[in-house]
Order: sequence, then structure tokens, then C-alpha cells
Amino acid sequence: MNHLLSQVSYPVFLYMTLLFFLIASAFSFLVGLGLAFRSRRAMRLFDVLNRWISVRRMIKPLTMPHQVEPTLMRQPVWLGSAIILGAAIALYLLQDVDLRPALLLFDGSLTPIEMSGVADNLKTFLLVGNALCLLVGIAILFFPRTLTVVERYTDHWYTVRRSTKAFDTMHMEVDSWVLKHPTSVGLTMSLLSVSLGMMMYSLMQSLPA
Repeated sequence: MNHLLSQVSYPVFLYMTLLFFLIASAFSFLVGLGLAFRSRRAMRLFDVLNRWISVRRMIKPLTMPHQVEPTLMRQPVWLGSAIILGAAIALYLLQDVDLRPALLLFDGSLTPIEMSGVADNLKTFLLVGNALCLLVGIAILFFPRTLTVVERYTDHWYTVRRSTKAFDTMHMEVDSWVLKHPTSVGLTMSLLSVSLGMMMYSLMQSLPA
């Protein structure tokens, strides 16, 4: 069944990819002509597209710490009991479960030995994770002070502001160079778009029906 799905989905994916590049080549061909002849509409289009979008504003909710501990710790008995119960049930169910059937999606790309290794590693990861959850639940119920000490070392706020700071700076060097040489850039873009479109069209025609 998976082999049949792969036979159907891959040609569809390949056809849609070629169609996307064919449409993109037609669009870039028109843009190239607009640049070459210095069309006012093309220049207006560039003015509309050249807008600064602040990545910092978009990811601002992700850079702000959200404290859920005060709300959760209002009912420590219920919270600890729920975590212990859920972790205990998961550990019990994972004892004799075989995760290899769940990895049949990778049948063909992984050998049976590799699939068995991935299933074993995944099962070990789930067992260790639920065991840690079980310990956390026990700490919430019986050792809250120990849990507080652990949280001092684990509760750290990591900001992505430094790593995304470069995205907040506009880089107009390429745009300025294109606008200084619109004719040569436009003709080159149009010629490359025509060759790309012809290649995509020929590949689409060669696909099996």
C-alpha cells in the first residue's frame, strides 16, 4: 500500500514542482521585460514589493517569557497526581508495545534492521521521558523544595533577539544595482526565464501520463 502511494504521490509532486517553476519563469519573464523597457508599472511594482517587514515584531510573543508555574502550582495535589497517573499508564503500555508497525511509512527507505533500531531508540526515549515525568510528579507531591531547587537551574530564559537581529536590517544593495542597470538585468532575466520555462515545459511533457 505504501509502495502504491509513493508511486502515485511522487509523480504528482514532481508535476506540481515543475508547474510552479513554469509559472515563476513566466512571471520573471514579464518582470524582466518591464525592467528592460523601464515600464512605469514595473517600477511601481518594485516600490510596492520593497517593503520592510519587521521580524522582531512578528516573533515578539516568542521572545517574551510566559510563567505558567504559578497557575499550575495552585493545585499541586491534582497536578502531581495527574502527572504520575499519566506517566505510570504510559510506562505500563510501553512495556510490551512494538513500535515497528508505526514506522511502516519509512518502508523502503530504511532496512528492517535500521527500522528496528529506530523503533528501539524511540521506545527508549519514551520510556526515559515518562520516567522523568513520574519523578517530577513525585517531587511535586512529596518534595516541593527539591523541585524548587531544580527549577532554579533549569528555568532560564533564552532570547532569540540576538540571533535574529540581522533580519531587522534592510539590504538594498542588490535592488540598487538592479535599478542602476535595468536594461541589461531585465534582458538577462527574460532570456533566462524563457530557457527555464522551456526546460520545465519539456520535462512536464516527458512525464508519464
